[in-house]
Amino acid sequence: MRRFIVTLFLMIFLVAPAHSMTVEEAVQQALKHNPDFQTLRLEEGSASGQLEKARLLFISNPTVEGNISKKERSQGEVGDAFTNYGFKLSQEFEVAGQRGSRIAVAENELARVQAGIKDKERVLIAEVKDAFTKVLAFKKKSGLAREIVHLKEELLGYTKIKFQAGDISGLDVNLAEVELSKAKRELLLTEREYRESLFTLQGFLGLSPDRSFALQGDLPSEAPALPDRAALQEAAFSMRPDAKATVFEVEKTKAALKLARKEVIPNITISGFYDRDELRNAVGLEISIPFPFFDRKQAEKKEAHTKAEGAKIKYDGQKKTIEREVEQAYSDLATAIEELTLFKKEIIVKAAENLNLLNLAFKEGKVGFFEVRLAQKDTIEAQFAYIEAQTRTQLALNALEKTIGGTLK
Repeated sequence: MRRFIVTLFLMIFLVAPAHSMTVEEAVQQALKHNPDFQTLRLEEGSASGQLEKARLLFISNPTVEGNISKKERSQGEVGDAFTNYGFKLSQEFEVAGQRGSRIAVAENELARVQAGIKDKERVLIAEVKDAFTKVLAFKKKSGLAREIVHLKEELLGYTKIKFQAGDISGLDVNLAEVELSKAKRELLLTEREYRESLFTLQGFLGLSPDRSFALQGDLPSEAPALPDRAALQEAAFSMRPDAKATVFEVEKTKAALKLARKEVIPNITISGFYDRDELRNAVGLEISIPFPFFDRKQAEKKEAHTKAEGAKIKYDGQKKTIEREVEQAYSDLATAIEELTLFKKEIIVKAAENLNLLNLAFKEGKVGFFEVRLAQKDTIEAQFAYIEAQTRTQLALNALEKTIGGTLK
């Protein structure tokens, strides 16, 4: 009895269905475990360190200097040699507000890096959704290919029966066998494509290849509503992280140019000293100011100016790129919706009706093998084309979300 219970539990656990992952779960899995994305996040720590450094009160550490010497007594003087010693404490000070500009540079650089990470996140989400969509499509194609094999086997069986009855020729039987072989070959190809797409998705998720990996979801069966084009353009400019990154880059280069101009003004070094010898003790302050005669930060100012102009050009180019991408994504979605609607309302329904009628007529001997074969061919092509239309619609939705940098509402 005990052995039976143990065996029963093992059977339950072994045949228990694996957890099916939704597209939202796949996205979260990728954001947490995608190796390339995890490496990219380390850049934020580097930028944070630069900001921390920029916020230091002084640009350099204080300097301590000391000296000690022994002075021998002159002839005729009484006493041992006298020891002279002293020390000096120096600190460099910025007097033109360079610290504020340096902080502005570091803050905008950190914001740019964070926006860049968000942009990579946007791209990764789109890649995961596209890969998820392709897995669903190939899985559906694989299921359809398996049904086609069954249909071809059934047709071959009826063909052999009719051949034995003398209603058709041996050529029809041979053609049915060829059609069945072709269907089996297509099944092998679609199953291979399904496995490859599944492994690609698992790579994005940071998982090891696993054929038992299951997905939960389906391709769109109803055509989605087409969003407003002007609203999409506005959403893209306000939501896309790469657009924000270019803004931060412009602000960073402006702050860097301002910093380069301020750095022309030399810093002041103030030193406090104490010296002692056999005659006196000396305490005082020293002020040191370098004179910017040769190096007036010419190269730094020119470099900062060039980068500022380049950032402006990049910003203008980014705006035009976003406009083109939104327009292209909108057009692709409109075409996909129109195609899916056409399949849904006319092609699929009529093709399936024709096939059912012809199959029935073939069994009753009212039509020949070639009519049924042609109807099967048309229906199969229509069903595969319908899956392609569903796939294009979902990919177009994914592309539009990627283009605007957020989820469609």
